[in-house]
Amino acid sequence: MSSFENIDIGKVYQPDHASEEVHYETFARLASFFGRDMHPHWHDRSFQLHVLVTGKITLQLDEHFYDLKAPLFVLTPPSVPHAFITESDSDGHVLTVRQELIWPLVEKLWPGKADAINRSGICLSLESAPATLEALHHYWPLIAAEFQQNSPGRELLLNALAQAVFTLVLRETPPEEIAVCGIRGEMRQFQRFNRMIDDCFRQHLTVPDYARELGLSESRLTEMCRRFANQSPKKLIFERVLREAKRQLRYSSESVNQISYALGYKDPAYFARFFHRMAGCSPTQFRQQ
Repeated sequence: MSSFENIDIGKVYQPDHASEEVHYETFARLASFFGRDMHPHWHDRSFQLHVLVTGKITLQLDEHFYDLKAPLFVLTPPSVPHAFITESDSDGHVLTVRQELIWPLVEKLWPGKADAINRSGICLSLESAPATLEALHHYWPLIAAEFQQNSPGRELLLNALAQAVFTLVLRETPPEEIAVCGIRGEMRQFQRFNRMIDDCFRQHLTVPDYARELGLSESRLTEMCRRFANQSPKKLIFERVLREAKRQLRYSSESVNQISYALGYKDPAYFARFFHRMAGCSPTQFRQQ
């Protein structure tokens, strides 16, 4: 077993927000819940951004160590282990965002170098970036207010705001300046598997197909997913399909049949059965809700 813990912020901290793509909370409130001496952990399939406005942090990102005073940001890619200690006066903001919202953004910001974001975390002082700090200062109240309410278009707006914040901090660190740290081999494989799911879920590849492409046995892939995500590879694939189906049902005007075809299903009835099994209701009922 790995000595690191996979923490799903939504499920552990706010179960009502477990299925959402963007989670926001102040650093102080999360610290009061999890503790300021945060043991080694990671966040499966999510990027996490800490922006510390006050105080200092002693941080370990995989095999790299930092000791910095605010203002600063820490960006942690999916599956990269990290641990930190902060004092009682340390406060700021924490965004936890599904990986599929960030990967396309990085590809546009860093053409040809997007894989750098998965190699290691980023920890950078913002002391010499007052314009970025000022811009971020305007975003936090908007994100906090939107996260707490249930207005029409809430998810769309939260996604856009989160991407804007990530864009601001990523501009501060060119990809060639990111230190290449030794993410453990299996974690790197797990990252590759998740990236493949995001690229290929509409093709309905089987678990053996993914394993073959990764150069792993099916049992090795299954054991790796159990360790890092506490789920089977098939469940991870199905969850990605379900998230996209829900997004299309919420925001698309296409019929259920059209959505099923767009998701790679040749038989809309099969898609409807899949959706009901995963979501507990039919696609039509979900759309009406």
